[in-house]
Amino acid sequence: MHRAIMYPFEEFQPVGWVAPGNREAMQPTVYSIRRNHGILSNVHFYNTNDSINRNRNLLDKVVLQYRIGRNHYDLFTVRDFFEAGYSFEGEKGDGNILGEIAERISRRICKFFLKHFSPFGYTGGIFDKRFDPKNRNNFIVANTNEYILKIRKYPNLVILRRSGKGKYGYENIKELDGLFDYRFQNTRHILVLESKLERINVNCDDLVNNLFIPLRQFFPEAFFSYILFSDRDSIFAKRKFHKQHKLKQVSQKIYQTLCENGIGVLFFYFNEGRQDFERMKDHLVTQYRSTAHLGLTFHGKMQISDREIILFDEGRTPHIKLIKDKHTGMWREVAFRHKKISL
Repeated sequence: MHRAIMYPFEEFQPVGWVAPGNREAMQPTVYSIRRNHGILSNVHFYNTNDSINRNRNLLDKVVLQYRIGRNHYDLFTVRDFFEAGYSFEGEKGDGNILGEIAERISRRICKFFLKHFSPFGYTGGIFDKRFDPKNRNNFIVANTNEYILKIRKYPNLVILRRSGKGKYGYENIKELDGLFDYRFQNTRHILVLESKLERINVNCDDLVNNLFIPLRQFFPEAFFSYILFSDRDSIFAKRKFHKQHKLKQVSQKIYQTLCENGIGVLFFYFNEGRQDFERMKDHLVTQYRSTAHLGLTFHGKMQISDREIILFDEGRTPHIKLIKDKHTGMWREVAFRHKKISL
């Protein structure tokens, strides 16, 4: 990549070389990466009655914890079981759970990577003074006449384009697994994270048109990088090229397309293998079932319909209201305007 500035992540970029048998070729026939993120980590599994959870409220009890050095991060807590937009029951939920695990691990590693990357760099604040951490969902980060960048459900963001369709005249064109603001030697770098487990089904034209063209309008002074986080077998070709970390064709196409558009590309892979992800998924399902069976004791009246459940306390005041999502079949709580609800 040719840049007028010093690009801090150059050593993580793919490099091209001529494979044996193609010495007469004028262009590189093989692309490899030289470095992974270099962060060592491990996962710890917990039950809700373990000693680590002794002084925690039920919703804050940790069931999966991620550790990098001496740093401990709660990857999943009981609260996540009730706030998830997908089911923890049945085979249909397995893919969603695995994808969520991959997103959370990749975000955690990227945050740690950027924080400790260089003494000349630091992570900046992409949110302005309007940002309220307690009311962050649906917060509009940036907007132009054509596009809107907003938090859908923290920390996931979406890009909306004005189309005249839908309730507000905007349609969702891109979802972002993570967005990082990094400052290095008086330059601003915006890094976009996308995590894929097992299969990299990325459309290169979509990345350019629906991701980086809008982002350049939001942050015209910034330089951009794309972090694709996946497992080794999805990124690299196997067999004789394994030691050279040769990129698969789809990875190579992503790199070449984005490079031509002045965008850096970092291919990071998980420390965990497929069996590790399966074990984490099975543990979450087990803990969900255990937690769900704790139940809730309530004295009062209940009003039930196909789409709605309302619980009244003994004073006949509406206390809890649940609405069923027609797509996922999950029940979610909605707040009453006249009364603040807390569990």
